[in-house]
Amino acid sequence: MWKFLVSKRHIILIIFIFLAVYGFMQFSLQSFKVEGLSMEPSYHNGQYLVVDKVSYRIGSPHRGQVVVFNNPTSPESAPLIKRVIGLPGETVDIREGYFYINGQRLEEEPSLGRMTHPGNCPMTIPEGHYFVIGDNRSNSTGSHIFGPVPESDIIGRVWICYWPASDWSLSPHYSWSLESVLTASFVFS
Repeated sequence: MWKFLVSKRHIILIIFIFLAVYGFMQFSLQSFKVEGLSMEPSYHNGQYLVVDKVSYRIGSPHRGQVVVFNNPTSPESAPLIKRVIGLPGETVDIREGYFYINGQRLEEEPSLGRMTHPGNCPMTIPEGHYFVIGDNRSNSTGSHIFGPVPESDIIGRVWICYWPASDWSLSPHYSWSLESVLTASFVFS
């Protein structure tokens, strides 16, 4: 017969370790379910994602990253998922279905399609805010409709798709080019 001798000390240690791991997980990661078609073809309705909540506590979002944020038009509703297109201080415009950042066209993957509605563009993104839009450009409400998203409303960046198991992957790579805008910021008068 096996005898287990578990002291109060061991029980307290096990509970402490469990609470520490649980606390760390709640602080750093969050599960998110994609609802709707706004992120097609990158993410599909019903997929479950892991959102990294730590990255933006020590850094800021970058163009091309997919973020989950509190809905600016209805804070009590479920968070939204969109891709960061415009950064603080940039002017974003939509012309003939394409995005322009500070007057230079943003070259994106053709699978993302073109915008069908320019909304409230052009707009200059205030400090501490980001211009976001879904990958399904013709079927997505984004910053062109509800305005730039404050960094304080961003929960985190999408890291992994974990369900369904057949879709398990890291966040898909996003290909874009904006060399003329980046080099233009280094031109001195």
